[in-house]
Amino acid sequence: MNWSERISVASLTVIVIAVAIFDLRERRIPNLIVMPASLLGLFLHTFESGWMGLIFSLKGLGLGFAILLIPYLVKGMKAGDVKFMMAIGSFVGAAATVRVLLITLLCYPILAAIVVIREKKLVITWLRFRRILFNFFGFFVSIFQLYAMRLENSDDASIASAATPFGVAIAIGTLISIYTGFLKSIL
Repeated sequence: MNWSERISVASLTVIVIAVAIFDLRERRIPNLIVMPASLLGLFLHTFESGWMGLIFSLKGLGLGFAILLIPYLVKGMKAGDVKFMMAIGSFVGAAATVRVLLITLLCYPILAAIVVIREKKLVITWLRFRRILFNFFGFFVSIFQLYAMRLENSDDASIASAATPFGVAIAIGTLISIYTGFLKSIL
């Protein structure tokens, strides 16, 4: 690993830890961290490899945006998560961005389970999960739609769902990706 790769890895490590801490405490990801991080990733690759480095970094940034755009549009996550993934992509490039996302998606259910149990919302979460699942199946078999409506009637809308900070899962996925060879052989 040369000096610029070390600077890149160290910078990215500090950034993802800072974002994870902020997301845990505030339940949001600040532009003040992720926007300069994106620029730093672009700069470091451009400085080391010129136009090819810039293209490498832009591909990662663009892919980070593209893979989380749909979940953002359907309100499955906030814009900060998308911008955070873009910043990571600017550091690691397109292929590693996919690896980070896959590892993140493996880590997220564990993190979500911890949050649900910690906030004592296991029963309401299970009810809402079943309602969403049966609504989906209801598109194919109408009896499932009836069961989903029954579940909806037993839901207490005044109880907020457990909020899991996706930025923390992204940070964990990033750190596992850059410090281990996990999933590297398939991507």
